[in-house]
Amino acid sequence: MKKLKIFGVPWHLGHQYELAKLPFLEWHWLKQYKRDYSTKVRGDFMVNWVPYYEPGKYDLAMLHVDQQISDPEIYRTGKGFVYRSLNEIIQDVPKIVINHGTPYWPEKFESDYIIEFMKRITKNNYMVVNSERAAEMWGRGTPIIHGLDPAEWLDLPKEARSVTMISPGGCPKYYDRALLAAVQEQLADKDLNHTHITVDFVAKDWDDYRQFLGRSLVYFNPTKESPMPRSRTEALLSGCCVVTTPTHDIDKYIKNGYNGFLVKRNPKAIADLIEWLLNDYETAIKVGQRGREMAKKQFHIDRYQKDWYEFIKASILDWHIKKDNSEKYNNYSKYFEENKL
Repeated sequence: MKKLKIFGVPWHLGHQYELAKLPFLEWHWLKQYKRDYSTKVRGDFMVNWVPYYEPGKYDLAMLHVDQQISDPEIYRTGKGFVYRSLNEIIQDVPKIVINHGTPYWPEKFESDYIIEFMKRITKNNYMVVNSERAAEMWGRGTPIIHGLDPAEWLDLPKEARSVTMISPGGCPKYYDRALLAAVQEQLADKDLNHTHITVDFVAKDWDDYRQFLGRSLVYFNPTKESPMPRSRTEALLSGCCVVTTPTHDIDKYIKNGYNGFLVKRNPKAIADLIEWLLNDYETAIKVGQRGREMAKKQFHIDRYQKDWYEFIKASILDWHIKKDNSEKYNNYSKYFEENKL
């Protein structure tokens, strides 16, 4: 298959690890100092590193945003600077923007302000979001639910422990860090330790993380407005028994008590449930295995790649129609006809 050349930058490496596997794209990432890149997160990436954007070299570009770049200082000098500067420079190809968040940052701004800000800075681009609920909240965007390779996640013999994997800091209400802390406190009163991965356990590398997760019996997801957390799906594919708040479409996939547990934001009730699962190993394993089978069907990388293929095809053809580039439109139309995924 002839590959399309795509320009981008590192941003959310767990997400981009799967994108880098798209068989019809040849990635070119900008070397810059605003967004870090580390092989610890997901191993090596099949990308080409470039020092600057060259017009006429690429078929499309992929940029990234989240609600935090609505902060004027972050947009001016922080990670938002990466999006802002590249969005101004790149004018010769269609631009796809992945919006990794939701318009929920109550510590800083009202949602209406964040929505209007995002609409203004992405209005000429094609936007992807990570859940159907996120699309509803933003009032736009095409939801592409993540997809992973089940073979990469390790369903190992389980140790009787409960874990959570969210970033170590930032956006406390978005992730509902207060709920996580309260559940940890309730469990500590029962002489049970709940491990916050990235805080209580820091993996040496991706393999170390997968090993630790794969041996964990119960996974608790506390998030409030994080759209379809990837770490929860990683836990499902690792055979963990998932206990999760019922936000951002997950109730379409998890049947409470059968292939996972949907819980209200009641720390005591959550801690009691986790305690019961840790003591009822057989039930936790059965529920975890059903969750794993569901995730293999619903969150598989094959479906994810097809969704991205169709979105990229539609975006490129639409952009060239709007630009009245009939020759390029015909060439890309022929390409997609001859190189079907």
